[in-house]
Amino acid sequence: MVKRKPGALSTAAVVGIVVVILVAIVAGVYLFAPRSSSKATKLTLVTFSDPANAWMSWAAKQFEKTHPNVNITIEPLSFGSYIADEVSAEQTHSSQYDILGFTSTTALSVAPYLLNLNTFFKINTTDIPQYQLSFGGLYRNATTGATETIGAPYDSATFAMFYRTDIFNTSSPLGQQFYSEYHVQFNPAAWTNWTEVVWADQFLVNQTHTVEYGFLTDASLSHDIIDTFPAIYGWYYMHNQSLNGGTKGGITNYNIMFEGTAGSNGIPLPSFNSTAGLQALQIMRELVQYDPQPFGSSVNYGTIGSYFANGTAAGAIMFTPENPALVASSSKVNGKYAIAALPGNYSETGTDFLGVSKYSTHQALAAEFIQYLLQPSVNAQLYYQTGEFPISAQAVNLISANASVSAWQKGIIRDVFETAAVAWANPPNIPPTAAHLIPDFNTPVYDYLTGNNGSSAAAMQALNQAAAAWVKDAS
Repeated sequence: MVKRKPGALSTAAVVGIVVVILVAIVAGVYLFAPRSSSKATKLTLVTFSDPANAWMSWAAKQFEKTHPNVNITIEPLSFGSYIADEVSAEQTHSSQYDILGFTSTTALSVAPYLLNLNTFFKINTTDIPQYQLSFGGLYRNATTGATETIGAPYDSATFAMFYRTDIFNTSSPLGQQFYSEYHVQFNPAAWTNWTEVVWADQFLVNQTHTVEYGFLTDASLSHDIIDTFPAIYGWYYMHNQSLNGGTKGGITNYNIMFEGTAGSNGIPLPSFNSTAGLQALQIMRELVQYDPQPFGSSVNYGTIGSYFANGTAAGAIMFTPENPALVASSSKVNGKYAIAALPGNYSETGTDFLGVSKYSTHQALAAEFIQYLLQPSVNAQLYYQTGEFPISAQAVNLISANASVSAWQKGIIRDVFETAAVAWANPPNIPPTAAHLIPDFNTPVYDYLTGNNGSSAAAMQALNQAAAAWVKDAS
């Protein structure tokens, strides 16, 4: 076979080849050029307004870079209305929302409209604490006993002890005086029961006048009592096997404010109208006396972080997402506080979740984006960009290895993650929770806390009233 030299091609042949190449190029341009925005795959993530939304938007842009023709919109709504908006859309089988955001206590309000994430990916519980997943991410069918994963947590949010490290020092004269009087370490991270918290309040506010307020304790009627009470009650539930039935945190979705064993109808009875609940409520009444007064309105979700940040309180029992207020330029406690588990080494969770709508037309892609947010390198950015805490243990390790992050910041991040690993003391999140359980519990408890009669009989009357309503609510 004789090879042709380039010059041996005829003019006609060259023209033909050029024509073929041009046709191929044009075809290729058509096949592989980016589609117009009208043909792009659109994902809409709806959730409540929160600093984490900025991180989600950043992550969406990174995701889009590796997913041509995908456009992700983060749609934040008012915290007071977003669940109603989500449910209204889902009830019509609308494909308007692909990913639904929700909190622990609102999880079962949207559960009927969420897919089982296990059909798309498995959440790595060696990297993400099981307790953070279970309160809101898992749905237990009371009839069949089957459990589905309806949501993935993306942040570590716990109800924990914040305390001033410039006050609590075991070797200081103040610390030595406290130990000599109470025989307890002047260190909230070492406390083993709630009586020690009351002692610290008495010592710092009434005896030594070190601070104006003690450990801030949120008892707002509108919602917050349902979080503060179980945070305290967890200690008593943990130590009473007749209530907890040998469980750590009760039955999934019912949690510690119900008994740890179910009745013949599959529904457990309320657990708090008991000696354990009585003790917890009386401790709560003592703690709120060291709040700014009137305690029921002065301290709430919107103010507790700011109160602690202004330097007038010894500490606060509050959710860790309050942390951005403590590191703001106006904060007087920045760099001067630590976070510990609640006395007895447990905490309560308030984690936020994302799930895939049953009516999304892009379910696999929506699940892929949720999984992307859980990647350690992506999840670590939640802290860098917003000051909120990652859910991934590997993300915590990445931040700990970052030389530009101070030792104090690394300590706070590790503290929060450690509380996330023991966050089992949670209120219920069965479907009637928001509409019925919360007001039916908060109202009589608030009346007791604010009333003049602080007797055991008055406390038990309030708890019995709430329990009777809960039996009807949960049936």
